[in-house]
Amino acid sequence: MRSAWPDPNLWDQARCNPDPSAGRNVCADFVDDRSAYLLSESACLVGLLQLRSHRGLASLVVFSDASKEKDGMMLRRYLYLVVLIAMLITSGCSNAKPLNVTAIGVDKGKKGVVVHTLIAVPGKFSSIAPGGGGGSTSQNPNYILSEEGTSIADALYKMKRKSARSLNFGHTRVLLFSDELAKEGLDHFLDIFIRREEFQINLWVLTTKGSTKKILQVKPEVPESLTDYLVDALSQTGSDTMEILPIFLYEFFSYLNEPGKSPYTLEIDSQKGGNKLEFKDLVLFRKGKMVGYLNPEETKYLNLISGRRLKSTSITVKDRSYVVLTYKSKNKVSEEGIQLDFNFQIEVDETPTEATLTPAKLKELETAVADTLKKDIEGLIKKLQKLKVDPAGFGEKYRVARGGELQADEWLEDLFPAMPVQVTIKVRIERTGMLS
Repeated sequence: MRSAWPDPNLWDQARCNPDPSAGRNVCADFVDDRSAYLLSESACLVGLLQLRSHRGLASLVVFSDASKEKDGMMLRRYLYLVVLIAMLITSGCSNAKPLNVTAIGVDKGKKGVVVHTLIAVPGKFSSIAPGGGGGSTSQNPNYILSEEGTSIADALYKMKRKSARSLNFGHTRVLLFSDELAKEGLDHFLDIFIRREEFQINLWVLTTKGSTKKILQVKPEVPESLTDYLVDALSQTGSDTMEILPIFLYEFFSYLNEPGKSPYTLEIDSQKGGNKLEFKDLVLFRKGKMVGYLNPEETKYLNLISGRRLKSTSITVKDRSYVVLTYKSKNKVSEEGIQLDFNFQIEVDETPTEATLTPAKLKELETAVADTLKKDIEGLIKKLQKLKVDPAGFGEKYRVARGGELQADEWLEDLFPAMPVQVTIKVRIERTGMLS
């Protein structure tokens, strides 16, 4: 409860007429009341300022010697003015929200690396905003901040210092490296993303043909966010094909440090016009450096020999297209060599001439498909042996079969390239589609 302010008339009277009979000075009593009132007002205002400081803004210490102040009302006005100014100043700081980084690109720089961060602009996604009709917006829902540094950490620090706002990596989903940087090696660039808690380890890792900034500048139509577009394409529902093989950051880092499996990344490029993206080849790494590629057809066979879940895939043999319905595989890797057994169930998807297929013709087609698959799979494994990379994980199967430790150099340099390969294929055409 605030103290009652003394009546000014009584104040003037007490100042001139002390009360000797009471053994005290009336003026002194009013001074005490006035001091208590002003101190109470000061404490109230200090409390308001301290309340503001709990929101991370500022704290202000107000000191008032009320007994020396001649005019209490003037002091109150000063205090309220101080509070008002402090609130105006500190309220501006409360709006300094962190920048939400959704994707990161790393290019080779003159003295290190150039880091590009894709910053999301809240409320600019008209096609996916509540009540949005999918119309176009005049402003790009993302913008890019770029900075060069001796390391990724150094570049991010400079970026934060220049923007005067913190960078929030909680929404980062995509990590891009240029092919130029990949040729020199990515192993020492991954440490910051693995060790720092601000980064998620389930980032999609991609290699770009040319600068990563060129990819970050692409403006897809739906969804408007480039990061959302890439995540949709790389996720299990979006990449419903066996011709691409996406990889997470934690998988890449794990394969990089495992002796029995080699890391890889998808290569991405922008199409003519600049607003469309295209997944190209699969980039293969040995000791953290890019050493070769697999085209989409070879990537499909890599998925098959790795025993991954069947997705939509087709096989073309002698101008006929076949759809793979199911497949089963058995892999055995030992000192005798690599042994792969496959059973495929397929159907004829398209044929150029015959309106009907006889049993004898079906048997002939089954043999032709089996021979083609055998040739292509053996050719893929020989290519991997020549490049001394093992994205299929044969080395891990060999280590388990041998029951001992396995050194990466021993497997990739000596054992794997010299291993004989035996592939057995069985094909059964279940249906002939619209031809039967």
